[in-house]
Amino acid sequence: MSNAIVAIFLGIVQGITEFLPVSSSGHLVLTQRLLGVSFPGVTFEVAVHFGSLLAIGFVFWSDIVILLRTFLTGLGELFRGRRPSFRGGQQEAWRLAWLIIFGSIPTAFMGLFLEPIFEELFQSVTTVGFMLLVTGTLLWLIERNRGTGGKGISEMGPSDAFFIGLAQGCAIMPGLSRSGTTIAGALFRGLNRETAMRYSFLLALPTIAGATLFKLGDIVAATSGTGLSLLDYALGLMAAAVTGVLALKVLYRLLRQGRLYIFGYYCWLVGLITLGLHYLIR
Repeated sequence: MSNAIVAIFLGIVQGITEFLPVSSSGHLVLTQRLLGVSFPGVTFEVAVHFGSLLAIGFVFWSDIVILLRTFLTGLGELFRGRRPSFRGGQQEAWRLAWLIIFGSIPTAFMGLFLEPIFEELFQSVTTVGFMLLVTGTLLWLIERNRGTGGKGISEMGPSDAFFIGLAQGCAIMPGLSRSGTTIAGALFRGLNRETAMRYSFLLALPTIAGATLFKLGDIVAATSGTGLSLLDYALGLMAAAVTGVLALKVLYRLLRQGRLYIFGYYCWLVGLITLGLHYLIR
């Protein structure tokens, strides 16, 4: 099987599993094992994650434009020594921009200082299996016990953002879903479902963009040391972007219906099968 076909297939896996709360990193590890290939760990994952970034940008384009315009306007006012004064949607956008910054701090800290540890875990099927069980349990518990919050952006505080960002940082571990942990964390803090999803994926923007820039040199270097070309990375990226848009729409519908527990059952099943096969055939 050619690298291009594998890259496209892994991109599809990434696009679906990044947004459905079942752990994209865990599924990339398992899929590579099943296909008998070994793409460069975090480096390839970051490349296809950029495809997910494009999907978020497509779905949340209007939010992103308002956020950037309002944030830059507000910063301009601060530099002039004036307190920004916004009304309505702009006031919410100004608040949301700062909440995204607060939420990005713990994620960036964990990514920078714990990345070498997590890099090793990308080779561990056992870790993926256990973390899928954790993800499944988290989704089931949060949907059954904490699924009816009412807080919107205007009621969110820095502590809410920091908690959700901490959950996102933990999801660097393969098998622990980023969307699952952040949405669960948001629901746990009392956010309503629409706000939980919106904040979860807008929070992913600086995280994925930062990780991509941080790993850009490794991606270019990897093309000469692993047999992968820039075209392979590009194909994986595009596949992730297209399938990511579709997965986002599916997740939004299921989240509004209160059916995240379905993914909990799925994670339990895949986690148990992964651990069972690993210990039976080794």
